[in-house]
Amino acid sequence: MASLLQRRAYFCLLLLLGVPLAVAQRLHATDEPNSQVPLGTSSTSAPAQPSPSSSVTVHPPPLHAWNAGLTVSGFHESTTGWATLAMPAVGYTINDTFAIDAAIPIYMYRLAESLAAHPKPDERLVSQRGEPGDAIFGLHAQFTPGLYLYQSTFAFTVPSGDEAYGLTTGRMTFDLNNHFERTFGRLTPLLELGAGDSTTLVNRQVNKTYTSLGPLAHFQLGLGIDLMRRVAFETNVYEQLPIGDQKIYGPSRSGKTMVVKGYNVTEDNGFTNSLDLTLNSHTTLSGYYSRSLRRHTDTAGIGITYVLHATPPSEETSTYDDLFR
Repeated sequence: MASLLQRRAYFCLLLLLGVPLAVAQRLHATDEPNSQVPLGTSSTSAPAQPSPSSSVTVHPPPLHAWNAGLTVSGFHESTTGWATLAMPAVGYTINDTFAIDAAIPIYMYRLAESLAAHPKPDERLVSQRGEPGDAIFGLHAQFTPGLYLYQSTFAFTVPSGDEAYGLTTGRMTFDLNNHFERTFGRLTPLLELGAGDSTTLVNRQVNKTYTSLGPLAHFQLGLGIDLMRRVAFETNVYEQLPIGDQKIYGPSRSGKTMVVKGYNVTEDNGFTNSLDLTLNSHTTLSGYYSRSLRRHTDTAGIGITYVLHATPPSEETSTYDDLFR
C-alpha cells in the first residue's frame, strides 16, 4: 500500500511539473490576442517590481528594467508571538515574458527558545535581532494563452539563514509554481498548483519563523476583488501535501535545529485573507490574516512596501507586484 501511495504521489508531482510544457505548447498553437488584464494592473507597460515573498509577477514590463524595494512588516503567530521582518529585494526584467528577482528576509525582532541547557522559567524565550533567513531567488515566465494569464515561477533558496535558531535547513531548496488567473470586471479568480521540497517557498504571503525539508505538493484557490480605486482584497484557501519523509527545522533549547520529523509533519491547510492599500506610486500598505485549520494556529501581519521605480502617475491605480507577499 505504501509503495502504491508513493507511486501516485510521484505521478502527481510529475504532472505538476509538466504543466508549464503543456501551456507553452498551447502558446505556439494560438495567435489570438489576449484581452485579460490581471487584478490591479494596467495594460500599458510598467517597470517590474521585485517580489521578496511572492511568486507572482503580473506586470507586463518593458525590456531591461531594474527595480528594488524594501518591505518592513510586523506579524503575530499564535504560538510564538510577535516578530518584525525586513525584506530588501531587487528585480530585473529581461523582456516582456521573463523576469528574475532576489530577496533576503532579515528578522529585526523575534522570540526564540533559549539555547541554555538549564534556562530560568522566565528566560525560556529570548529576543533575537538581526537574524537573516535563507536568500530567495525567483525566475518568472509570464504568458497570456487566450482567455487567461499564466505564470510559471521557479524559486530556490540559498542557505544563508541562522542555523542555530531554525532559519535554514542548511541546504538549497526549490519550488515550481504554476499560477492561473482571469479577470471579470472587478473580480479575478485564481488557481495555483506547485511542487517543491520546502514550506519556506509555499504560501509566502504568510511569514514563517521555521523552515522544512522534504518533497511536497501544494494547491491554492482564491478570488481577488478590486474594492475601490486603490484598495484590493484577496481571499484564498490552500492545501499543502507532503510526499515522503519530512523534516521541520526550528528553534531548540539544546541547539539542534531539527525539531520534528515524519511522513506528514508538514501537511497543512487553511485560508488566508489580505488587503492592499496603494498610498502613492511608490508605497503600498498591506495586511493579512491566515488560519491554519490543521495546526489550529493564527497568523496576522501588517507591512509597508516602498519601491524605487514607481509606475507612471497615470497608472497609480495599479497595485504593486505583491512586494509584501
